[in-house]
Amino acid sequence: MLATLLGAAVLVLLVGWSGLVSISAASGHFAPVRWFLGWTMENAVRRQSMPVDRPAGLDLSDPALVLRAAGHFATGCAPCHAAPGIAQSPVAQAMTPAPPRLEGRVEDWDDRALFWIVRHGIKYSGMPAWPAQNRDDEVWAQVAFLRALPDMSAETYAEMALGGLRPPQLPGDAIFSDALEDCARCHGTDGLGRGEGRAKEAFPVIAGQPETYLYEILLAFHEGRRESGFMEPPARRYAPETLRRLAAHYAQQPAPDIAPVPPRPEGPLPPRVGQDEAGTLDGLETAAGFEVPPAAPGGPPASREALLDLGRRIAMEGLHARKVPSCQSCHARDERRNPNYPYLPGQPGWYVEEQLLLWREGARGGTGWSHVMTEIAQNLTRQQIEAVSLWYDHLREQ
Repeated sequence: MLATLLGAAVLVLLVGWSGLVSISAASGHFAPVRWFLGWTMENAVRRQSMPVDRPAGLDLSDPALVLRAAGHFATGCAPCHAAPGIAQSPVAQAMTPAPPRLEGRVEDWDDRALFWIVRHGIKYSGMPAWPAQNRDDEVWAQVAFLRALPDMSAETYAEMALGGLRPPQLPGDAIFSDALEDCARCHGTDGLGRGEGRAKEAFPVIAGQPETYLYEILLAFHEGRRESGFMEPPARRYAPETLRRLAAHYAQQPAPDIAPVPPRPEGPLPPRVGQDEAGTLDGLETAAGFEVPPAAPGGPPASREALLDLGRRIAMEGLHARKVPSCQSCHARDERRNPNYPYLPGQPGWYVEEQLLLWREGARGGTGWSHVMTEIAQNLTRQQIEAVSLWYDHLREQ
């Protein structure tokens, strides 16, 4: 039996060594081989996607979530899979296996399977894995876009993925014009983000952010120090000189209009004393900032108003007992702030929350100052992150 197995292995190696195996993409597969490979892939996806859980409260029909992935689909997916109103390239059709148009195939898979395919890719098919394996939030956004794709008209696709405020073509400066168009697909040329109605908060605000910060963040994406399947591909396409010009362009754009934020109180804030320092329930503060002992009947803030007040206190005063400084001490919209720090007033709440959670999980890289936020985020509870994100989001509504 051992000799038989050894002989079989040698035979396989001889076949490979002979050079007679057909690896030509032009020849395709024999029908039985094509069926077997497809059947195996389908079974693997359905079995291996079973543990995938969709995050609680995630709405795949949310227009902001769909719009968030449209630009990436245009640059990362459509070149092979085509799109509404766009024919499939003969180059893609000549691949083995040929990538399908997705409008007619999305409904063959459930949400878990689509998530698995987008995140992990398919070996030997040309379908890549998601560039940032820690960014499940981006993968779910891509799944949301795929779910909307079958009913999407060519006009809707053109506006979502290719439209917006197109930058002017600069004579003799095609590379920078192309880079700015890449940015504008999501952020607009004004840096305020695209989208209207329920999709108006689909993207973070980059208008008027410090040029130093914008350049360092783009460089972090370019060098792979910060993960994002949406941002790493375009950032790596361009040289650092072009990224610096992009940073300068968006730094010069007017910041969004929001409700005025009162200045932080001058001088040190008085220390807050817990109600029961010997037996406090770690991490749960009332809207007044005091820790809640286990026996307290009220518990943590439950209403939107109480959560907003807790978020305001975190942003304006910090949580001294948890070694959390005031957010506004670094992130106010102030000419005197450190140019390595972005301003937060005007950012959508989902973005603030997502970044804090990434820092809390140790999955958020970035500039040389990123480590400062890692410890702060890890000292915040999930509810405190929700509260401060809600407060910053609330500023946009005023």
